[in-house]
Amino acid sequence: MTIDDVLSLLEKAESEDLNPRTGRLFAYVYETGDENIRKVAEKALVRFAEKNLLDFTVFRSAVFFEKEVVGFARNLMHGDAAVGSFTFGGTESIMLAVKAARDYYRKKEGTAEVPEILAPISIHPAFLKAADYLGLKVVRLPVKDAKGDVDAFAEAVSGKTALIALSAPNWPFGTIDPVEEIAEIAAERNVLLHVDACLGGFILPFFEMLGEKIPKFDFRVEGVTSISLDAHKYGYAPKGASVVLFRDAELKKCSMFVDVTSPGYVFVNQAVLSSRPEGPLAAAFAVIKYLGVEGYKELASKILSARDKIYRGLKSLGFESVGEVESSVLAMTNPDVDLMGFVNNMKKLGWQLHLQKGLKEYDIPDNIHLTLSPVHDGVAEKFVEDAAKALEMEPELTLSRFTQWLKGGSLPKS
Repeated sequence: MTIDDVLSLLEKAESEDLNPRTGRLFAYVYETGDENIRKVAEKALVRFAEKNLLDFTVFRSAVFFEKEVVGFARNLMHGDAAVGSFTFGGTESIMLAVKAARDYYRKKEGTAEVPEILAPISIHPAFLKAADYLGLKVVRLPVKDAKGDVDAFAEAVSGKTALIALSAPNWPFGTIDPVEEIAEIAAERNVLLHVDACLGGFILPFFEMLGEKIPKFDFRVEGVTSISLDAHKYGYAPKGASVVLFRDAELKKCSMFVDVTSPGYVFVNQAVLSSRPEGPLAAAFAVIKYLGVEGYKELASKILSARDKIYRGLKSLGFESVGEVESSVLAMTNPDVDLMGFVNNMKKLGWQLHLQKGLKEYDIPDNIHLTLSPVHDGVAEKFVEDAAKALEMEPELTLSRFTQWLKGGSLPKS
């Protein structure tokens, strides 16, 4: 095939995708609307795509880029002495934090017990995945007001506890777990505590700089021993960019894999993968340098503006927030609305929303989930206008039947 033929195939395949730049998608991408951010990221991504993070003695630029990206993340998390690693995503960052906790626990307690992770039911499934891969058990605890229940953690900590995992914020509700209170428990019991700030790590600090009241969740809290934060979310880097931070070098060593017995080269991995393209790291560096603190603050202010417009607009239509509104996520519910039908009607009007089933045993209702980006500030009024229209549109029968299943009721006869 010719180059033009191949490019034509790529264009045809892409035609099936929703355009992420329109502001009509509320998940998966974090769109700024700034073409210069995209331009600088793409140039860095392509320029370093062929270089391999496996051997920094050959590709010395990787050392510089990682130092800069990890350093920026460390400063955001107030980790003066913290050390960290660049990874290809939040799941990988969490995997390394869990490995560090497991190995640290084994050094301290031995290997007789299966180590446990204590986490709220709202924790990201990546912790369940990491536990499955690494031979740990996740003990999921109740939430109270859509946040981790402090009393439940105090009661659940045991000699088997290798790690407590909390979120800032959690994905389902956008609420920030009570890190300070639970960190006290962790410190008293000499248990490691990881904060999953993959979603909030590159946005909550800038909200705080803009005057928002954000509960402390980072290394300012004694007892927090590791943090994950994604540069490919509100760091606005292309996908494949995350950071895991550890309070000290001993913990980072526990996250690594080293083998010197091979007849080949010395095998040193500070991430899950061995060969990794340098492009995503270079792109994260480029975006961070292009934006700087002031650029990130400006984008954060647009998210706050969009959040205010959409939140007030949905409230005027009878929706309420599932939990406290304190991040870039809205989880909105309305007991008088067929949410499945509403989401489908919004899709007909060009909007892509998430529907969440909720947790009835914790009084968390079905809800719609909106992850807000800077681009949404320019379309917020139109979103609310279309939401009002969607409420007036008739939902499809099949969707209503499925909604009955979601609510735990019996399916109506067709």
